[in-house]
Parts: sequence; C-alpha cells; structure tokens
Amino acid sequence: MTHARRILEVGCGHGYTAAVMASAAGPGCRVDTIEADPRHAALAEQAFQERSLSKRINVLHGRGQNILPRLKGRYDAVFLDGDWREYPRYIPHLRRLTRPGSIVVSANLNPLFGGWGGRMRGKPAIQSYLTRLVRDPHFRTYIIPGEWHSISVRV
Repeated sequence: MTHARRILEVGCGHGYTAAVMASAAGPGCRVDTIEADPRHAALAEQAFQERSLSKRINVLHGRGQNILPRLKGRYDAVFLDGDWREYPRYIPHLRRLTRPGSIVVSANLNPLFGGWGGRMRGKPAIQSYLTRLVRDPHFRTYIIPGEWHSISVRV
C-alpha cells in the first residue's frame, strides 16, 4: 500500500486500522471507513481528531451493505474487517470500486478456520464469500493459513 491514495475500510471499530493505514500511506492518502455502531464511529472520529487525521479519514455511518452501493470512484486498497456475514454481498461492489492492481484484504475469516474457540456461526457466509471470490475472474485471491485473512488482487 505504499502508493495507495484512496483506501476503503469496512468495519472501523475504534479507528486503529484506519489511522495506521492513513499514516502509513502518507499525507496524500484519503481513507473512507464504514462503521455500523454509532458508539464506535464516535470514538473513531474523536481519535482521528486527536491525531490530526480527521481531514484524511472520513467515517461513514452505517452498515457496509447499505453504504457500499452509494460509493463512487475507485480505491487502491480495501480492508474488510466488519461483519463477515455480509461479505458475500460485497463482491459486486468490490469489483466496481477497485481497479486492476487494487488489493482487497479480508479479515475475520475465523469461522471458516475454527477461530474463536470453535464457534462456527458464520461458516456458510465465509465459505460462500471465499468460494465466489476465488472463482471471480476479476480477482486473484490468496488465503493466508493461520492468519484468518485473505488477500485478493484485482486483475
């Protein structure tokens, strides 16, 4: 992500990852981050302001499945760290919002690999997401064993 100018994050939480990505990518980078929980979004906005990052990080309030259809333009990198049960619905938007060379990092694949003490509530959604992403001709997807993440490169 050394040359990323536009980054999208789905699942902001308290804002740690968005802040790290914005800082690592440099002053010309803009991050749009989506957060469904209003309390988390408020904490993230406060953290960005305290770190002088609020002009570079835009918090979009709502669920990924509702916000992604409204986004325009292309992103150099996308980081999915939200509700993995929604991930299968994101694929058409990932195609539209990325360009060849963009990367998509998908986190929270724990249910597929038995993470979180073996609770498997999201396994069908994660299986569907990864199967569709691996078969999608617009992406080359690599699953990172033991890390519960995948990396997809837009081709």
